[in-house]
Parts: sequence; structure tokens; C-alpha cells
Amino acid sequence: MDSEGRSGRNAGDGPALRDYIEVMLRRWWVVVAALALTVGAALAWSLLSSPVYRSEAMVVVDRGGSSLNLSPDLMGFSQQTYVETLAGIVKSRAVTGRAVEALGVSEERRGPTAASLRRGLRVQRVRGSDLIRIQAEGPTGEAAAKATNAVAQSFLSWHVEQRRGRASVGRQFIEGQIGSLSGELRQAENALVKHKVSGGQVALTEQTVAKVERLAEFEALQRVATTQRQAAAASLRQMRASLVEHKATVPSTFVTSEDPVVGQLRADLARLEVELAGLRPQFTDRHPRVLEVQSRIEETKEGLRQQAARRLASETAALNPIHQQLVGQAITLEVEQQALEAREAALGAQVRRYALELVGLPPKEIELARLTRDVRVAEETYLLLSQRLAEARISEASVVGDLAIVDSAEPSPFPVKPNLLFNLILGALAGMVLGVVGAAVVEAMDTTFRSPEEAGLALGIPVLATVPDEKGPRRPEAEQRIALMTGEGRASPFAESLRLLRASLLYLSPDRPLHTLIVTSPGASEGKSTVAAALAVAIARGGQTVRLVECDLRRPTLAWTFQPEGTRGLTDLLASDLPAEQAVQKTAVDNLWLLPSGTKPPNPAELLGSRKMRALLEQGRQEVDVQVLDAPPMLPVADTTLLAPAVDGVVLVVHLARTPREAAERARQQLDAVGARVLGVVVNGVKPRRGAYYTYTNDERPNSGR
Repeated sequence: MDSEGRSGRNAGDGPALRDYIEVMLRRWWVVVAALALTVGAALAWSLLSSPVYRSEAMVVVDRGGSSLNLSPDLMGFSQQTYVETLAGIVKSRAVTGRAVEALGVSEERRGPTAASLRRGLRVQRVRGSDLIRIQAEGPTGEAAAKATNAVAQSFLSWHVEQRRGRASVGRQFIEGQIGSLSGELRQAENALVKHKVSGGQVALTEQTVAKVERLAEFEALQRVATTQRQAAAASLRQMRASLVEHKATVPSTFVTSEDPVVGQLRADLARLEVELAGLRPQFTDRHPRVLEVQSRIEETKEGLRQQAARRLASETAALNPIHQQLVGQAITLEVEQQALEAREAALGAQVRRYALELVGLPPKEIELARLTRDVRVAEETYLLLSQRLAEARISEASVVGDLAIVDSAEPSPFPVKPNLLFNLILGALAGMVLGVVGAAVVEAMDTTFRSPEEAGLALGIPVLATVPDEKGPRRPEAEQRIALMTGEGRASPFAESLRLLRASLLYLSPDRPLHTLIVTSPGASEGKSTVAAALAVAIARGGQTVRLVECDLRRPTLAWTFQPEGTRGLTDLLASDLPAEQAVQKTAVDNLWLLPSGTKPPNPAELLGSRKMRALLEQGRQEVDVQVLDAPPMLPVADTTLLAPAVDGVVLVVHLARTPREAAERARQQLDAVGARVLGVVVNGVKPRRGAYYTYTNDERPNSGR
């Protein structure tokens, strides 16, 4: 009943937690091996690895000096994200490349060294502050500190150069324009002098002179606006080239006219520039109306920057930090370029208006006015560009970084890697996981039976008894077996299991008594000889006369266990006319006789399948109550297959840790094929579960008073 209940649970309810625990206990050596392997590997790696040191530097960000040139909300940047953007830039190739160069690394090794530096570089914004923590690694404390300081200094220098880049390009462009303008001014002056010498005394009226001066002023302003627009375009081209290095595709323009809001802002910008150009002939640059229009122009330009940033932020999910910085500068340059285009167009309209007023003059006066205008335009343009160049130089020189090093890195006395304790803990955890997985894999690959119930279900026969895997006293194996046969171990679980086997066989077929039994197994070393001998002892102690016949003529073991006096045995009886009484020997156990194998024959199968063997079995039925035959294994040889049909029943012995499921099933099929009566299976090598609820045995000793 108990066997059926457990079998039903295993088959229908699935494995329980206890089953998993038993698997781990059964495969403990896999877990221990995996644990030893991973912990040993972690220990060896920790001891053999080169030490790694880490140093730290702190950089502070000045919020007032943001180099994005954008309002805080532009591009989705806040002051917090601006600091985080700068922290991301520290790990860029641009900064680490500079650091490696500053460390004096040779040119052919800069690439691998920079990559190694980036892998060990840790950069993070200190929470709730404007501080950036920079940590670099090195083989020594001094090397780590040197690398950290090189990264920090390279970060600051890169930041300053990026901020000066736009001003530098504009300044260089203006310098080039002034150089060419000097020659143009000299040519205009020479042409005017030559005309006065050759053209006689031609004078312009005061009204004409005023018109010429006004025309020259506007034309000079237009040329300056053109020069500034070209300088902004040059800076924008350089910025776009830098953007391409950090992003595969870059929009052709950030300020698109397809947006109706942007289109209206651009129209307002052009209108305001025309208005400003109209005010210049009447008022100075300090006049309130001029200042008001200039303020509205700046507001419109800021609106264009805001719209361009929102459009780009909606199209781009995430940008790298350098790209974010460059985009902010590119948007500012593009808006400035469009504002200068509007100013250039407005001033061009004023130039055309004044030029039309000079059309009606006499030819000589027109020529003089033209030459005078060329000189005045060149002079005004030269003066304005010189002023703009001075402003550009001052602007470039005044550009400073908004970063400062608070704490420089210092050598650390202790390495951060390898961390022995952490590595051992990690190795132990990995070993446990690997061991559990390995134990599960080994268990899944194991084709032996996992429980007695599983053996009975697989073979389709009842489990007659489960023989525990018991080590017994600390004595040689031969002495243990002799002690078992002579009754010294009658109170052991092993002896109890064999008495259970005796009871199972006794009540298995009450109407058909079992006079002759075969005990066999699918393969060798599965305990069938021990079970046969112990079963014979148990039946003899029950009061029946028993003859134990050693039919395993190839590898006999019973004679070695019982130590009979003579050498004659079963082989001698079957090969000659020797009487059975001369080979059968009395044992130390009451009611038990042993018929050993005798001389080792060359043809065991023929002897066991002979008529004399059957006659010997029939004779034994008349002389003793039960005959127990220790037969050879089923699968290696055919001896038992020839002998099985001549007996009343066969007991099949399997070992949990040794008998493959397929071998046991094949043995059962062979027995069925010859018509043998398989009584059941005895499961050997069963380990008693912990916490068993019965430990009661009868030690058959006198009561000591308890």
C-alpha cells in the first residue's frame, strides 16, 4: 500500500521539494567539485592577477558659463543635464586621445592605450551638486594618479578650445577680408587722384557729396554684413564637419521655413532689419528707437533658436554629449547667419535707393561721384572691419572655460583590483549555481533507477524487498559476510530486509509453494549472490530446510563466503556420477546446506541446461523444503535463461546506483521469452532516508532491567 501510494504521487503529482533535495544529496560530489573548481579558479585569478590602482579627481562646473549658448530649456537641457552632458564628454575619444598624448605615449600605441584608458575610466556627476568625479586606473598608484590628472586637464583644455573655435574661425575670416580690402582701398584712391588730375576742376555740390557719403556708408555697412555672414557661414561649415564625425546624418538646416512659426519669425527678422536700416540715416546707434529695434531683433533671433532646438529634440531620441554641445553652437551660428542675410538685404535696398538718386548727374560728376564713393566705401568698410576684428580678437581672448579642478588626483596606496573577498564570494555563488545545474544534468543523464517504486513500475513486477546500502562494522568484507551468515548481525536493517523478502515469498503464492528459486540480476556486481545467501539464511532460520546452490560457475563467491571444507561441488555432480551427498555440505546455520560450484568448467551453459541439472533439482525437491539457486547475471551469459524454466520462480535483483533501466527491462523480457515466472524485484543499494519514523529492531538479548 505504501509503495503504491508513493508511486502514484511520483507519477501524478510531480516532484516535490524533498525530491530535489534528495537529488542534491545524491549528487553532492558534483556540487562540491563545482564549488571547489570555481572557488579555486577565483583564488588563483586573484593571486595571479596584476594589481589595479584607482585615483580620483574632482571638477566643478560654473553654471553661469554654460558653453551651450542656449537658454536652459533649449534642447531639453537643464542645468542638471548640462553637467551630466559634460560628464559624458569626459569619456569621449577626443578627451582620452588628448590625455594619452599628454602622457607621452608613442603614436603607434595611442589607439590601444586610449581604448584601455576608456575601459577603466569612471565618470559621474556627484548627486545634487555641480561636481564631476573622474576616476582612472593604472598598474601603480602613481600611474593611476597621473592618468586621472591627464584626463582632467585634457577635458578642461578641450572644453576651452571648443568654445574658442567659433570665434577663431570668424576672426581668421575677417583678417583675410581686411588684407584684400587694403589693396582695394589703395586702388580706389589712386583712381580718384588720376581722375582729378586728368579730368580738370570738376566739383560736386554739397547735396551730391552728402548723398555720396550716405551711399558709401550704407554700402560699407552692407559689405561688413556680407563679410560677417560669410564668417558665420565658415564657422557653421566647420561646426557641421565636426557634427558629421559624431553622427551619421546631420540636418541640412536647423531653422526650417516649413514650420509656420519659424517662417513668421524670419519675416519679422527681415522687417526689423529693414526698419533698422531706415533709422540709421536719421539717428545714431545710441538713439532709443534704434536700441528698441535692436532689442526686438535679438528677441526674434532667440525665438528662432528656440524653435530650431525644439524641432531637433522631437526628431532625435538621444544624442551623445559632444553632439549635443556642437548642435547648440550650430543653431546659434545658423540663426546669426540668417539675421545677417536679412540685414544685408535691408542695407542693399538702401544702397539701391541712394544710387538711383545719383543717376541724373552729368557724366563727369557721375564718374567723380563713383570714384569718390569707391574710396569712401573702402575706407568705411576698412574701418568697420577693423573694429569688428578688434572685437573678435577680444572675444576670442576673453573666452575661458566654465570648468575648474577642485581636487587633483593623488596616488592610492591600496589596489582596487583584484578584490579577494569579493572574488571568492562570487566564485562560491557561481560554483553553487554550476553545481546545482551539473547535479541536475548528471541526474538527468543517469539511466539507473532513482527509487524502488520506479524500478517496480518500470519492470511491471512487485517490489519484494529493499536492501539498504549498509556498511556494517569496520571489519574486512569477508568477516562481515561470515558474521551475517552466522547470525551476528540479525538485528541490522539488512537482516530485517531479508526477513521481509522471506515473508513476501512465503505469502506470494500460498496455493503454490515455492520449492525452487533463482536469484539473478541483469548484470554483474549488483548484489545477487549476497541476496541469495542472505535469503537462504533467513528461510533456514524460519524453520525450513534450505539448500543453497551456487549456479554461477564462472565467478563463484559463495564458497569464499561460507568456506566449505571440500572442493567438490555442482560441476563435479553434473560432470560425473558422484552422489549428491559427497558435494553438499552443512553450514554453520541450522537447516542450511550449501552446494558450492566446484571445479570451474569449460562449458557452464551446457551443464546448467542439461538433464542431469534438472534431475538434481527434482532430487532436491524431495530432500529439502526450499532450494535457492545463485544464478549468473542475465545479460552477459545465457546460463540463467536455460535454467529459469525449470524452477518455481525467479527473483530479479537490481542495484539503484548500478543497474541501468534498459538492462533491467531487457532481463525481464528475456525471462518472459522463456516462460519463466518472475516473482518480483529486490532493490539493492537503497539508502535509508533521514528522519525515518521506524528504527525498532529486536536484538534478541536478555532484558537488562530497562
